[in-house]
Amino acid sequence: MAERNTIKAFTFALILMPVLVLAQTPELNIKLQHNSQREHLRREQIRRLAAKYDLKKYTITRDIVIDETAINHSYPVLTLNLRFGDNDDRVLSIYVHEQAHWVLGERHRGKWREMLLELKQMYPNLRIEPPHGDGKEGSSYMHLVVIMLEWQALEDLIGSGRARDVLKFKREQNYKSLFTTVMDNREQMEKFLKRYDVKW
Repeated sequence: MAERNTIKAFTFALILMPVLVLAQTPELNIKLQHNSQREHLRREQIRRLAAKYDLKKYTITRDIVIDETAINHSYPVLTLNLRFGDNDDRVLSIYVHEQAHWVLGERHRGKWREMLLELKQMYPNLRIEPPHGDGKEGSSYMHLVVIMLEWQALEDLIGSGRARDVLKFKREQNYKSLFTTVMDNREQMEKFLKRYDVKW
């Protein structure tokens, strides 16, 4: 009888182990700027993705605003619009992209100048005018780091094939030169991140 109870307890522990071992996305504080139906739908989509994927590693700030009229941006509060709402992989990419800005802002702000100088030496002919960059030299170059972090996060979350598909799609939408530079120079960019200890 005691042996049977021990086996039952062991079996129960094995069943629960994956649940206990997995880290979970921290609770997100999501506010709606206009409280519209479309913003409600985007909030539910973000919550669903946060439940489906373990975003703990990729969530630097938990404060998020959904604003249907805004451009996606990371500071002062991470703000997401409704773009790509029909594609979970692309919405996930926007989430980790904006969180990647927080990686740089919270952990590497003191290295920006040095990193920027090196990136300019690595890619002296980088096009920064829209739609190839964001129109500003410094932030366009630093976006190379953000895009590399985005790529790494997506590969971890949805696999290399789907991650590459997302980047190829986004490359045709905006930041064309930035996405192309990262995708064509992955090994060099990963070495750059390693030198500066930039990681999730």
